[in-house]
Amino acid sequence: MLSWFIETGQSGLDECRLMLVPARRSSDALASIGWSAEVPLPLLCALLRSWEDRFGARIVAVLGSELHVSVARPPVNAEHANLLALEHVLSTADNIVDDPPTPFPEYAMDLLGRTCWSFWWD
Repeated sequence: MLSWFIETGQSGLDECRLMLVPARRSSDALASIGWSAEVPLPLLCALLRSWEDRFGARIVAVLGSELHVSVARPPVNAEHANLLALEHVLSTADNIVDDPPTPFPEYAMDLLGRTCWSFWWD
C-alpha cells in the first residue's frame, strides 16, 4: 500500500505515523481512536465491517479526513461492483459524491479488481 501512495503522489506521507489500534477488527479502528470527519461514524464503521467480511477490506491509512483501504478480494462481477458502488455513495465521501462527478456506471465498473479504495471528506 505504501508503494501506491508513492506512485500516486499522495501528499502528507512525511507526516505519517504508525499506530497500533486496540480493536478486534480493522473496521472498528476508527471508532476506537475517536476519528472524526464529515461522515456519520456508525454508518461508516458498519460499511467497513461489511466490506471487511465480503472483500477482505482493511483500513491501512488515515490522513486527516482521508481514509485508505486495502482490499484482498475486490468485486469480480458487475452485480457486486454495482452494489459496492452504491455503498460507496452511501459513505457520503466527497470524492465519491462530488469530486469528481463520475457517472455511476463508470465508477462501479472501475471497482472491478481494484485493490485500493480511498475516501475523503471536506
